[in-house]
Amino acid sequence: MTEAAGMIASYLVRERELGRIAADADIDVLAPTLIGGGHLMFADRTGEPPEPDAVRRAVHAVLAGVLREPRA
Repeated sequence: MTEAAGMIASYLVRERELGRIAADADIDVLAPTLIGGGHLMFADRTGEPPEPDAVRRAVHAVLAGVLREPRA
């Protein structure tokens, strides 16, 4: 999980550098939050995995406050 959070954090840092995530976004909180949320959506399931739209909504809920329009 630590390695996965590091990979997500690296991705989010790059998105921040590109201006698609706020400059003051707390990557050290966002990355493990995404990992934890994803884990809870998929772990210990006996039925079908969550629909892609449900995963998108969860990711958007975590990142909504820090998303920015990309720089031109």
